[in-house]
Amino acid sequence: MRAFVFATSLVLFAGLAVSASAVTRADEGNIEVVEAKAESQFPDGIKFTVVANSPDGIDDIRVFFSKVDQKGRSAYRSVDFEPGNSITGESLLPSGSGGDYFPPGTKIEFSFEVRDKAGAVVRTESQEFVYQDNRFEWETVVEGLITVYYYGEYVRDRAETVLRAAQENLERMLPVLGIAPTEPLRIVSYNNYRHMATALPFRSQAVSEGLQTQGMAFAAERVLLVHGFDPTVTGTVSHEFTHLLVAEAAGTAMSQVPSWLNEGLAEYGNIDPTDDYEAALRYGIFTRRIKPLWYLSAFGGTPEDIIIAYGQARSVVLYMINTYGNERMAALFPVLQRTLNIDQALLEVYGFDQFGLDSAWRESLGLEPLPSPDELASQLKEQEESSQAEGSEGEDSQDESAPAVEPTAIPEPTPGAEANPAGATGEGDQDSQGGSTSPGCNAPAGDSANVPAGVGMLLLLGAPLGLMALPRLRRRWPFL
Repeated sequence: MRAFVFATSLVLFAGLAVSASAVTRADEGNIEVVEAKAESQFPDGIKFTVVANSPDGIDDIRVFFSKVDQKGRSAYRSVDFEPGNSITGESLLPSGSGGDYFPPGTKIEFSFEVRDKAGAVVRTESQEFVYQDNRFEWETVVEGLITVYYYGEYVRDRAETVLRAAQENLERMLPVLGIAPTEPLRIVSYNNYRHMATALPFRSQAVSEGLQTQGMAFAAERVLLVHGFDPTVTGTVSHEFTHLLVAEAAGTAMSQVPSWLNEGLAEYGNIDPTDDYEAALRYGIFTRRIKPLWYLSAFGGTPEDIIIAYGQARSVVLYMINTYGNERMAALFPVLQRTLNIDQALLEVYGFDQFGLDSAWRESLGLEPLPSPDELASQLKEQEESSQAEGSEGEDSQDESAPAVEPTAIPEPTPGAEANPAGATGEGDQDSQGGSTSPGCNAPAGDSANVPAGVGMLLLLGAPLGLMALPRLRRRWPFL
């Protein structure tokens, strides 16, 4: 058994303010900064406060800040204060919906710049501050670069479980992604969904389609929020933690990483996988709902379409790694950073683009390859024109943005064993908007025995395939 070194302490994350112990004085002028601090105003954001004096009258104050793990990307805000010789100024860095949101666990570096009417300028020393959910008293367990924040009595064991899942995922994915992280990664573990929901972006707080978010990764902040007591926490942590690592591997090219690659890698990194995606993939093949790979740069459509897309992404990545090895996958990301084009990067590293990969993967499943992208586009246009001419009765309507093809063979499920859709021999087994946020992992809301009607019907209609998968629908379902 591996030995873990844990450090447990009450931290600034528990709601205390950070206050300046030393201040940089100007060489000339009479400005004195008495206090410079940051405080958590969860869930509204971070409040910066500065107290300063000058007999010449304070004229202007700004607070400069940046995320500690994103060196060189700084910004500033004006500080509000009543002009005078002795002032107290405040500025709120808001955290809300949209681009303003940042999660608990975000670490920032900040300093103040104070000017007076005589032209003197003082810049305070930089300080680090961790934005906290100050409803709770936080403690930590730490190993290497990974810190897990938790709260409450008798919860340490669960926090250690979360830490072990992240560490195991890190060891599994480093050779696949070809990275060696040097900056800390933080996991904020909540004891229940109700506590965590307040900390999530507004769009993820509401239950959609009867599902709840069980974990969400924030690549720009290197933070993962997770429901630490969910039964599938090890799978959720390892899936979402992979998103943080993929973002590090992709760097400035993160926006060019298609969802099929991002989510496929996340499921490859899942240390506690289910066979739900196996069943969804088989059903997608059976019902001709498998989309061309280049249509999966982002997952969309119905919840069933998205589940099938996850199964397809997982299978494609398994095929890539088991056929060509970790080295090729690791080599893909530096090339993607240079080309900023997934097809060109695939061509340089693997010798084929998304169409070629799609064809090779389908062949490994015993399916007919697709026509070329141009031919598909032409077929789609003809189908649309024909549909419009005939009134489009649409008894078996497909997603028009992503045509599917009829397979020539349907792989049969193997009772009692987890199938390998890619025909791989290795072990099989987490999104990102603007390279910042993963879509999160979800599970049925409320009674875990209740299956969302749409998903249940989808699999029941799949006859034996659906019946085999239905009992496992009680487990985790990631969605956009």
